[in-house]
Order: sequence, then structure tokens, then C-alpha cells
Amino acid sequence: MEERLITIATDHYTSAEVLKARLEAAGIQCFLSNVNIIQGAVSEGVKVRIKETDLDKAAHLMMSIKAAQEEQEWKDLKAIRRILVPVDFSPHSRNAALYALYLAQNLNADVKLFHVYYAPIIDLVPITDAYSIQIDMDVNLREMEKSARKNLIDFVDDIKNVAVEKGFGDVHIGYSLREGIIEDEVSAMARTYKPGIIVAGMHNKGDSQNELIGSVLRRIIDKTKVPLLAIPEDAVFNLDSPVKNIVYATDFDNRDYLAIRRLMHIVEGFKVKIFCVHVSQEAPQGWSRAKMDDMKAYFKKVSKGIKVEGDFLQGEKPVELLATYINTHHIDLIALSSRKRSIFSRLFNPGLTRKLLHHSHIPLLIFRS
Repeated sequence: MEERLITIATDHYTSAEVLKARLEAAGIQCFLSNVNIIQGAVSEGVKVRIKETDLDKAAHLMMSIKAAQEEQEWKDLKAIRRILVPVDFSPHSRNAALYALYLAQNLNADVKLFHVYYAPIIDLVPITDAYSIQIDMDVNLREMEKSARKNLIDFVDDIKNVAVEKGFGDVHIGYSLREGIIEDEVSAMARTYKPGIIVAGMHNKGDSQNELIGSVLRRIIDKTKVPLLAIPEDAVFNLDSPVKNIVYATDFDNRDYLAIRRLMHIVEGFKVKIFCVHVSQEAPQGWSRAKMDDMKAYFKKVSKGIKVEGDFLQGEKPVELLATYINTHHIDLIALSSRKRSIFSRLFNPGLTRKLLHHSHIPLLIFRS
């Protein structure tokens, strides 16, 4: 009878190969599954499997690997001192700015309100006609910039007035205006301004299955590694009801540990309870339970005195399971890492997003590994 194999990690092909080499160097026989035979280098969701009898030895090795990663990540991690808020002057954008103010007050951070306007006339002018209409185009561009700047200044003044009313008058609020494609300009601003987090309004109107976090926000996530807090348009900012309960959705990836550190840095000014949740169609096994215990312990290591619960949600409809869990535990925020397609895709792919729109009042904190 063949010895039972268990999955100890699920990762990109390259990372899986590195882990396999480390395990085999320690004398642990290792197998990879779900590898893309045609294009192995771009495979995602590759499973690293070992014999069950090697579990204890593998666990100790992976803990030592994780400890080394933690040490380096701790050196690289910096406190949040700047918050970038892309705005378009809409109600959901204003709501996101208020969330940013609340964060800034707790983190002693500055806020920059950032508006990007688009000048389609540049793309529509044929090269052969460019000289003949250059003057008109310059006039139109100046008018567009003038209008955008006026709207931005009015928006900033409104946010500053609200800041004073809410007791956030000490928060420094700056602003910036750019012309271009919003995701490109936000990415460029993130490189120069170096924010610790981006806070953006989530516009989820219409029936499109791709509008849970919006096509623009998804492209921003793709272009920057800065954590992004997406605030749904029907999320109600309430100073008297701060964030208390947070779900951290995990697939037990090693990069979860960095996301946990970042999460606890962001919410360090709040008294929160963490619900660490793993959603799967399979019943939890010994390895999964060990990983959950390890993650709970890591939360407590990063943030002394933090209350943490670990739960497994089993079933074929992960979104419905998570939605029920959110309602039952009165969750204020969902946090997750976007590197793992197995969790990210299950929550945000076109087949599932419409179901989550019923819970669009829950802000989403997304970490890009």
C-alpha cells in the first residue's frame, strides 16, 4: 500500500521548485502537482507534496525558512506615514477620503488627495491635422486642467472642513493633479510619494460581474505593491463605530506572514479582533490545522494581546460561506493577499463577484505580494 501524500504548500512554480529543492536537500522526498507542462514557468497553484511520515521534519524546516523570511521582512517593513487617496469627486470617493482621515489620525500619517483627469482630445487628433488645430487643442487642454483643478480644490476644502468637524484637524491634507490614465498615474505617484497604503472608493454600480472592486482598482492592484483599501460606495463612515472585527482570508501561503505584519501595522491604533479563515471544499486535515495554529500564534506574536480565532469554512460555495460568516460575526473589514490566485480568484473572478455584491458594505484590504 502506497504511503499517503499530503500537500504542505501551494505556490507559483518557481517558488514551489525552490521549496522542493530545500526539502530534498534535507532528505525529504518531494513531489509537485498541478504543474503546467507546456509553460511550467508560469504555472500557479502548484502543490508541493510530501509523504505523511516526513511531516514533522518538513514542518521544522519550513518554520526555519519562515523565521529567516520574517527577519528580512521586518527590516524592510516601514511604518505608515503617508496615505494616498485617488479621488474623482463622487460620493464614494468622498467616503474613502473620510476613511483615510480616520486612519491618518490613528497612524499619525499625512493624506494626499490625488485626482487624475483624462484628455481624450490628445488621442483623437490625427498626426496630419495636428498643426492646424494646435491652438484649439491647447485652449481645450487648459480649460480641462482649470476645471479639474477647481473641482479638486473645492473637494479638498470640503474634506478639510469635515476633518475639523470630526476632530481630525491636525491631519495634514495635501493634494495633487495629473493628466493621464488613472492606474498609470496612481502607480507613478505611489513610486514617488511612497505611501504606506492607498485608500480608494469602490464604485459598484450596474450588473457587470467584474465590478466588485472595479476594473480601475484591479489595474491599480496589478501595477503597485502598495496595500489597497477599497471602500464600497454604500459603506457608511461612522466615527462612533470604528473597525472592530476583521476577517483575514488565508490559503496558508508563506507570504501571508508579511501581509499579517502589514495588516497589524495598519490597524495598530484600533482595538480589533481577528478572525483567520480558510475556505476550502475539503475537510481540514492535520497539516491545515497545524498551519492555522501557527498563523494564530503569529498574529499574537506580531501584536501582543490581540484576540484571534481560527475557523475553517468547508463547502462548494466559498462566497456564500464567507458571506454568512461575515454576517454572523459582524465583520467590519476583509483582508487578504492577492498573490495567491487560489484565494483571490475564488473571491473576485467574474463567476463569483455578483454574489459578493450583497455584502459590498464591507471594505476590502488587499495586499499585493
